[in-house]
Amino acid sequence: MFNVPKLRFGEFEGEWVEKCLNKVSQINPKSKKLPNEFIYIDLESVDKGRLVKSNKILKNNAPSRAKRVLLSEDILFQTVRPYQKNNYFYKLDGSYVASTGYAQIRANESTRFLYHKLHTDKFVNNVLLRCTGTSYPAINSTDLSKIKIFLPKEKEQQKIATFLTSIDQKIEQLNQKRTFLESYKKGLMQKIFSQEIRFKRDDGGEFEDWEEKRLCEIVDIIDGDRGINYPKAHEFYENEHCLFLSAKNVTKNGFRFLEKQFISKEKDDVLSKGKLKKNDIILTTRGSVGHFAFYSKDIPFEHMRINSGMVILRSKDLNLLSEFLYKACASYSIKKQIKVIAFGSAQPQLTVKAIKKIKINLPCLEEQQKISTFLTSIDQKITQTNQSLEEMKAFKKGLLQQMFV
Repeated sequence: MFNVPKLRFGEFEGEWVEKCLNKVSQINPKSKKLPNEFIYIDLESVDKGRLVKSNKILKNNAPSRAKRVLLSEDILFQTVRPYQKNNYFYKLDGSYVASTGYAQIRANESTRFLYHKLHTDKFVNNVLLRCTGTSYPAINSTDLSKIKIFLPKEKEQQKIATFLTSIDQKIEQLNQKRTFLESYKKGLMQKIFSQEIRFKRDDGGEFEDWEEKRLCEIVDIIDGDRGINYPKAHEFYENEHCLFLSAKNVTKNGFRFLEKQFISKEKDDVLSKGKLKKNDIILTTRGSVGHFAFYSKDIPFEHMRINSGMVILRSKDLNLLSEFLYKACASYSIKKQIKVIAFGSAQPQLTVKAIKKIKINLPCLEEQQKISTFLTSIDQKITQTNQSLEEMKAFKKGLLQQMFV
């Protein structure tokens, strides 16, 4: 039998029917007049199905693109760069108006089913085939309305929608848990590094006062290689001996290895600076300055070097725990100092001379260990939550591929 999904609830049978989108929904239905005051949803307000920004504006101050007056269960489909899948299922109380950067879709049958269908790779690819423009590919509502989709009878639509919506709810719960943990950690760090919260010795006694030092007193600051041997474009490989770190690999949350470039052992051997050792800390010094990453034993690359847009902070103090220093680098005090010493607007930069002057308060080694262990336990919970979240997203993506035609 043709036109049936690979994965289907057992009580349903028969082929799905092909129809144009405008036959199963209203696209940009005629709206009533704008309310005098409303929350405006523009293309920056939605991220992966979540409303992340809510700006209340007056009708007289509304931008010309504010035209889509929303009703409950309307779908907002992003018509600019639709591959981002920043669409939104509207089900809120109050007055909301969306930008004409969205197509407003009102389903004739199961809105949730149609919403999930619009996120399938097959549908998005069909949209992209009809888009114009390269940097900002976009589709107009007329072309969108002519795209054909397969759908079952309404009862099966509703069962699919209910099941996938339950997956969405689990994803949202994990998102909220991650947000809570990150906020909890941020608040605790502020109190710990301002010494509002202090740890105690194992016997219950007090630790001694923290000592202020300049960064240059406790770490060596090591540049990346900038000489004639600096790797050229043709000397990078997808998989080789040494990972050559770029700005894409160091974010505000530490290392990120989605994009990797490697150099050969021969190239690695001729470079004189910037070779990483375990427990080194990396600080970005150009562009997105002030991002730190920690080369822990868990990082799966044996050989790594930094490029010229970052420096290595390597402990030279026996009374300094590198893991503690890495966590301290994320404190408000350090971030505030970096913001002051960075120069340049188009592409901010940090100099080694300025980095050396950064001040940091250090407790004794034993209290460093207690702080590091405590914060690491929270990091592990955040990591576990992120992993569960990614697994749930991957599970849903697989379902979308198999439960739709």
